[in-house]
Amino acid sequence: MEIDIPNEWGRLEAVVVGHGRSMPPAPTLDTAFDPTSKWHLRQGTYPRHGEVAAQLDALADTLAHAGVEVFRPVDIPELEQIFARDVGLVVDGTFIRSRTIEERKGEWQGVAPLLEGMDWVQLPDNIQLEGGDVIVLDGALAVGVTQRPEWSSLKVARTLPPALSYLAETFPDRELIGIELHKDDEDPLKCALHLDCAYMPLGGGEAIVCPEAFVEEAQFNTLMSRHSKYASVSLSEAAALQSNLLSIAPDTVLIDPQFKRLGTILADWGYTLLESPMDKVGRMGGLFRCSTLPLHRS
Repeated sequence: MEIDIPNEWGRLEAVVVGHGRSMPPAPTLDTAFDPTSKWHLRQGTYPRHGEVAAQLDALADTLAHAGVEVFRPVDIPELEQIFARDVGLVVDGTFIRSRTIEERKGEWQGVAPLLEGMDWVQLPDNIQLEGGDVIVLDGALAVGVTQRPEWSSLKVARTLPPALSYLAETFPDRELIGIELHKDDEDPLKCALHLDCAYMPLGGGEAIVCPEAFVEEAQFNTLMSRHSKYASVSLSEAAALQSNLLSIAPDTVLIDPQFKRLGTILADWGYTLLESPMDKVGRMGGLFRCSTLPLHRS
C-alpha cells in the first residue's frame, strides 16, 4: 500500500477506522485515563459497547460510500480499539508508530497486521508521542506538546518536548510549530487531551479552534496567522470534540449532526457536510479525527 499524508484536507483515499467490537467492561474512575470518560462515568452516561460499535461501523460505511478505502484493526478480545489515530501517524510517506501511554500499547497489535510489507518507524525509547497531537499542514507540523513541569506527569500529557526535536530531525523540510494546551486529569473543561481536541485546519484555508485551550497567546497567534479566518468554539464545545472533525476532501467535512452552530458556519463557508452521529464515541474522549488513521491523501 502506498502511504502519503501531505496535509489534513487532501482527498482521503485510504484510512484505518477504529472499532468497538470487543471492548472491555467500562472503566472505573480509578482506571479511566481521560477526563471526558471520567465525567461521563460520574454522570452515569458512559456509553455501552453496542452504541460505540454501531457508530464506528456507520462511520466506516459513510467513508466507504464516499469512495474511501477503509481498513479496520484486527479484533483483539478485551481491548479498546476505538481511537486509531493515536496508534500511529503518517507524515508525507513515513509511518511512525506512536509511543502511547502504557494502558494503550496493546492497540498496536490490531494495526500492525494491516501494514505487512510496509516500512514503518519505531520511536526512540525517550520519545513520548501520540498521533492526535500532530497536525499536518502544508510545509509544517503543528504539535501539541506539554512543556510545563507541573503538568508533565499528568496522564493527559501525551506528547513531551523530546518529540519536537525528533520530528524536526525526521522532517527537516517542515516547520515545527509547538503548541502547549491546558491540561487537567479530572476536568474536561480544563483540558485538551490532544491538539486535535482544540484545533482543526480546513481545506479552504480556514480553521476551527478553541482559543481558551491555548496556554500561550503568542503560540495561538502564530498558528492562526496561517489561516484566512477561523471559527471559535467554546471550552464546552471543545469538550464535546467540535474541533475533532475529519476532512475527506478540501471542500468536504465529516461532522456530527448535533453540531448545529458549527455546521451552519461551515456550510456558509461553502463546505459540504457529511453527517454521521458520533456522540456515544465522543463520551470516551475522541471523535472523527481520533477514530481514524489516514494512510493516503491525494
